[in-house]
Amino acid sequence: MTIPIIVVLCLLGNWQVERLEWKLDLTEKLEMRYGLPPIAIPSTVSDTDDWLYRHVTVSGRFLHMREMPLYGVGPNGRPGYDLFTPLLTKEGRYIIINRGWVPEDMIDPVSRPDTITSGPIYITGLLRKSWKKERFAPENDLERNLWYFGDLNEMANAQGLSEVFPMFLYVDKALTEAKYPIGGRTRLKLVNNHLDYAMTWYGLAIVLLVIYVIFNVRRDKRPEDNF
Repeated sequence: MTIPIIVVLCLLGNWQVERLEWKLDLTEKLEMRYGLPPIAIPSTVSDTDDWLYRHVTVSGRFLHMREMPLYGVGPNGRPGYDLFTPLLTKEGRYIIINRGWVPEDMIDPVSRPDTITSGPIYITGLLRKSWKKERFAPENDLERNLWYFGDLNEMANAQGLSEVFPMFLYVDKALTEAKYPIGGRTRLKLVNNHLDYAMTWYGLAIVLLVIYVIFNVRRDKRPEDNF
């Protein structure tokens, strides 16, 4: 059984090396894209991966009555909410904007009138993809308008929006002079543990091989039984 197990462990290690190369290539692409100057938001996007972490600009009017607070941890680990708010452009398209973070006690817009803008506004931010619920995350509470993961289609349907841009836009910085919401919620930091995983699988294969050799050497040195 030792040989097939070692083969499987080595194959797992090789797979993690391939994943490592893929992640390094992806990180290089995203870092290069992240550093590009902002451009006007495209009218259509065929592949959201091609626009991930791209700086774009857009203008329009916020529909504050359709604001959707999404639970998130803020500065110093404080609980609060990111304010996802639809923006209506002059072309009649909707873009769901993450305007930034506010603490829990400011979830009610009445408590923060200075965060409500009126009239057209110009925004620069990063495009981000929609994401699905993690295993242990709660479900989005549509009745109470409380969100725990950013399913863009679900958000658009909950607000009765059509012609919605297929990506979120995270503002780079605060849109007003008010302290909240805190913008710039995007940090380009990709988790890359593939090298550790590869070393683990290879290490297990080496340990198993050493154990196998030691076991057989000791067995060969044992005195034969005399009858």
